[in-house]
Amino acid sequence: MKVLVTGGAGFIGSHLCERLVDLGFQVRCLDNLWSGNRKNLSKILKNPNFELVKGDIMDFKSVLNATKDVDVIYHLGAVVGVKHYVEHPLKVIEVNVYGTHNVLDAARRNDVEKVIFSSTSEVYGKNVAVPLSEDSDRIFGSSKIDRWCYGIAKGLDEHLCIAYHREYGVRTIILRYFNVYGPRQECSEYGGVIAMFIRRVLKDQPPQVFGDGTQTRAFTYVDDIVDGTLLAAEKDFKEPQIFNLGSENEISILNLAKLIIKLAGKEGKLTPILVPYKDFYGPFYEDIPRRVPDITKAQKVLGYSPKIGLNEGLTRTIEWYRKYLNR
Repeated sequence: MKVLVTGGAGFIGSHLCERLVDLGFQVRCLDNLWSGNRKNLSKILKNPNFELVKGDIMDFKSVLNATKDVDVIYHLGAVVGVKHYVEHPLKVIEVNVYGTHNVLDAARRNDVEKVIFSSTSEVYGKNVAVPLSEDSDRIFGSSKIDRWCYGIAKGLDEHLCIAYHREYGVRTIILRYFNVYGPRQECSEYGGVIAMFIRRVLKDQPPQVFGDGTQTRAFTYVDDIVDGTLLAAEKDFKEPQIFNLGSENEISILNLAKLIIKLAGKEGKLTPILVPYKDFYGPFYEDIPRRVPDITKAQKVLGYSPKIGLNEGLTRTIEWYRKYLNR
């Protein structure tokens, strides 16, 4: 079986590509290498079952060519990162919406068997009625708050997935990832909170906690996300499906920062510092106090169960960054 992974040189995409190659699939990766990196694929670049195609999901011809003779598409290509949402909202909207449209239309034209779309917990917006199920309301704030552009764009992508099935018969599965972390995640100010915390702690800098730190999230190790993604692809659904993939164990961001300090061996040497949201994100940002998934559906239908606890996952990630930052 031949599969295409868009955004396959990125954080989650590269882990997925590796696993697919290990499982014996023929894997084609389409990535423009804007945020992805060839180094993320170093273990499989020379594998005869792997092909890296430099191309952009915004270029329909590139997508159409990349989807030829493909059985399944894993669509991970996107612009992500909260700081991008508030600094580059137009790029976030265009790439996430038009890029997804191109992937779905190419799948239709090339008779691809199914499309696995990587969505996000951001589609729930301001809904704090946790745990959030797949049918929970998607609630957003003012259109003047650029932070919401990513969640709304991804929500529109979900509608595109369902519309392409209903109008053209393209089989789609939507996976809502919850706060993924692990090796290879972008650790600059445009990256995920765990990666940013680890980078600062390993450089003997106090982690910056935005707001008062009481906001909570449920963090999911990347291997568990790859597991759930593959489980979803194995199923044969007649109708579009949506699944939450994540951990149900929440932690406050302040306590997360303290835990990373402890696991990195810097306890007593570093203390988190509180930074007002506007000082880092500017005036067009709003945060959510809680976000926790209900993964009952994924457990029952897919047999999904996250295996890597936060302490273990953070320890693995810290050790990877020790080596990465010292290269």
